[in-house]
Amino acid sequence: MRFFNLFLLFIASGSLFAAKEPKGVVNAKKSLVTILVYDDGVLLRNGLGVFVGDRGDVLSAYSLFQGADSAVCVDASGRVRPIERIVGADDVYDCIKVRAAWDKKIKPLRMAADAAVKGAALYMVASASKKSAPSEQLIVSDVTTASGAAYYTLDKPLDSLYQAAPVVSEAGELVALVQPSAAGDTISSYAIAASFVDALSTSSLTYNSTLYDNIDIRRALPPTQKEALTTLYLLQGLSMGEDKARFFAPLNDYISEYPQSYEGHLMLAEYFAIADSAFDKARTHWYKALRLSDRPDDVFFNISKVYTGAVARHAADNDSVAVQFIDSALVNVDRAIAIKSEPLYLHNKAELHFAKGNFAEAFDCYEALSHTSMSSAEVYAAASKCKEALGEYDAAVAQMDSAVATFGTLPVEAMAPYLLSRAMLKHKAGRAREAVLDFNGYERLREGRLAAPFYYMREQAEYDAKMFQQALNDIDIAIYMQPQEPLYYIEKARLCYRVKLVDEALSALSVAAGLVPENPDVHYLVGRCHQSKGDDAKAKEAFIKAKEYGHPDAEARLGDIDKQQ
Repeated sequence: MRFFNLFLLFIASGSLFAAKEPKGVVNAKKSLVTILVYDDGVLLRNGLGVFVGDRGDVLSAYSLFQGADSAVCVDASGRVRPIERIVGADDVYDCIKVRAAWDKKIKPLRMAADAAVKGAALYMVASASKKSAPSEQLIVSDVTTASGAAYYTLDKPLDSLYQAAPVVSEAGELVALVQPSAAGDTISSYAIAASFVDALSTSSLTYNSTLYDNIDIRRALPPTQKEALTTLYLLQGLSMGEDKARFFAPLNDYISEYPQSYEGHLMLAEYFAIADSAFDKARTHWYKALRLSDRPDDVFFNISKVYTGAVARHAADNDSVAVQFIDSALVNVDRAIAIKSEPLYLHNKAELHFAKGNFAEAFDCYEALSHTSMSSAEVYAAASKCKEALGEYDAAVAQMDSAVATFGTLPVEAMAPYLLSRAMLKHKAGRAREAVLDFNGYERLREGRLAAPFYYMREQAEYDAKMFQQALNDIDIAIYMQPQEPLYYIEKARLCYRVKLVDEALSALSVAAGLVPENPDVHYLVGRCHQSKGDDAKAKEAFIKAKEYGHPDAEARLGDIDKQQ
């Protein structure tokens, strides 16, 4: 209905228009379009737009498209073309750039090279009909700047039906688009520079914004290949969920727009492999990527990463399948390394060998990595874990020495986790006193932010280093911080028994028995304490309970008591 009202308005307002319009303005009418927007097949509204450029782009009003799921544009000859993409939008100045289906009969309007100046005569093109009155002449009464573009104040008020109507120069070049008038303004009207609207585009930051979510028409990719790829990477997570179309529509656009780019095929392959476990389909696109790419090493590395990701998803279900994926990942990362030995590829290979349990091979990779640009405390720590897994504790400590050394001679907090790891390794290597020194260094770096398990770990190293007073202090701190943990009371009892503080040991065991009455270690240690005091009756009673609860040495202790009696 609004469309017909607009037509009637064009006819009724003929007396307002000049009698003669320039030829350029007449020709500009060929670029005018009427836009019809729909939601679920129901016409929502209609409005004006204008063809520009050489791809079927149309400049119009953003508000016209809100809530629409489809739209068409009708040109001066009556040809109807579907709107296929939203190219860019701005809700502040209520303007939008959309893209219609292209054909050679589209007549785009040439953009004015320069902004109009104050006092210039412009023409509003609002009807393409040959029978309509001439276009209305408007005088620029002021020019300001909005978002870096010219913003015009025009000398006459315009009806809201003219929103987004093109404003052209005498030569028929597009200067601006009519803006909504301020409420109650009966003196002036406004227009935003057409160059501002024409420059609108999506970007990796705006592609998924609410600005475009208000319109259910496909969005065009950002204008550069780099920005388009970034957008796809940001959207890639959608391919694994229920909203796959929001990823695949732009991905298909990318493959169509950049047919010589291999990255789109890599993304398709990753989807087939991860979301559908369809590795045959994935391989088809990997082969396409290899044919297109001038960096086959990057393709092989991406294939390796996909197989690596599949390991974690299948390891719990089927170990043999997980191993097959690791093997496939290793084959492909080796292919990448054979082409170009990148540190990132070597790091991937190291992780794969470690996951498979090939600790010696993993160490060789990490050791080689330590001589590249990726050398870091993390790399040395990973190499240390390989040596630890091989039972080579001194070698593991040496690697952790290198990790700590990367921080220099002055202690910094980032060094703390490596000191803690080295302390535990030194303890395993039988270097208890050295371990205590590292535990102490860690404590200084983490002062005031330590928990009971730290004091328990250091107590064990101190026990083995025969630093018994320090050990007693630490186990008491652990108990104070976590009084409901029976392990700490049992550990204190073991320590007290070792230094012949038997009554203190029995006191700790009494608390432990209240927390875990069926723990065999508690009753076994109670038996040892009573046995050391010469109370065989109580010792036997405790050893019987320890045997009942499954302690492996309790029966032998009972036998010793029986022999003595």
